[in-house]
Amino acid sequence: MKILITVPPAFAHINPVIPLAGALQGAGHEVRVATHPERVETVRQLGFSAVSVGTEGFGRVAAPGQQQLYSEVMAALAPEIEGPDTVGRIPAQPVLHAFAYYCSLEPLTPGGRAMVVDLVEFARSWQPDLVLWDTVSFPGAIAARACGAAHARMVWGKDDFGWARLRLAARQQPDPMARMLRPVLAHFGLEYDDELLLGQWVLDNFPAIGLRLPLGLRSLHVRPVPFNGAAVVPEWLHRDPGRRRVALSLGAGIRSFFPDSSVVGLDTLFAAAEELDVEVVATLDEAQLRSVKRLPEHVRTVDYLPLNLLLPTCSALVHHGGGGTFGAAVAHRVPQLVWPERSQYYDDIAGYVERSGAGLAVDRNRASYDVVRKQLARVLDEPAFRTGTEALYRDMLAVPSPADVVPVLEGLTSCHRGHAAPPR
Repeated sequence: MKILITVPPAFAHINPVIPLAGALQGAGHEVRVATHPERVETVRQLGFSAVSVGTEGFGRVAAPGQQQLYSEVMAALAPEIEGPDTVGRIPAQPVLHAFAYYCSLEPLTPGGRAMVVDLVEFARSWQPDLVLWDTVSFPGAIAARACGAAHARMVWGKDDFGWARLRLAARQQPDPMARMLRPVLAHFGLEYDDELLLGQWVLDNFPAIGLRLPLGLRSLHVRPVPFNGAAVVPEWLHRDPGRRRVALSLGAGIRSFFPDSSVVGLDTLFAAAEELDVEVVATLDEAQLRSVKRLPEHVRTVDYLPLNLLLPTCSALVHHGGGGTFGAAVAHRVPQLVWPERSQYYDDIAGYVERSGAGLAVDRNRASYDVVRKQLARVLDEPAFRTGTEALYRDMLAVPSPADVVPVLEGLTSCHRGHAAPPR
């Protein structure tokens, strides 16, 4: 088969597709990864043929109508999100920002091209059998429909967007997303249906299994194999530091889109770790270190080191609550201290870690030195947290691996491909 994978230009979205892309390529399928120009070299360095589409990614350019779209969607969902069982189940603003950005046929930068135009042109030329599109890479579904490929939406977190779409479709009132998408579809001779927002099926890679939403969508679950990029293994990594090692990560997504913004109190954390006599390996870049007043001797900073290399040498991981970082900790059976960013998504992960007994969560409003020191000491010293992590690890092993789902994808593709618009 020919398989086209479409992703936004962010490490947090590119890295998770690599294990599955490798399994597909290893099974003899042709794989192409389409993304914006600023990340095609990243894709190439990871061993895959890259397709450059559009200009700058949605995180860097304001999208016309994005705030109006968000307001309309929130107003339409208002009756659905007021109950206690639906707190947080609203489409994240970045997802709607991406949707608004990709619904423009006009380039938003001088001399640019819209991603959807380039992607449809490539798909009609290359004729993929299957398109796998990141849940914010909406042009992937349009390109699949334009060339007759089967297509699936890839989900890396709790599927709040799927929940919102199902609620919007059930309400008897104008759908703001369908209204915005129809002019783009008309340009390519396509008609709207909800598959263009939800996919023909969902490829669910969410590592927090207990947080999955029961939406009734056709879903294929695949085990999240932690992959955080390629690197030369540093000489110091496997030397005994003479003390326990703690990893610190604020996540590839935060680094890509919000490099100067984090609620994690680095000075507080570093001071707490100093008293506990542990080595901290902080994977922070220059922008993330600007706020640090003092860098203690026991803190080793590295601009970037893949967690799949670092975590096997660590006794604990401190992180921001990202799903990929959480999944890496579970895969390597490392207890966690989660200091969540300000978002329901990160709070959900933090709460799940605590309920599962795999670690503790820092209360953003009570993150004093004494509190953080005591919580980190507990995560390091109490065996129950490693027991909780082992339980999550066993749950993850029960999910099919990327290699296991390749034959299933082959069958689903055979059933779903062939629905194409006439060429223009």
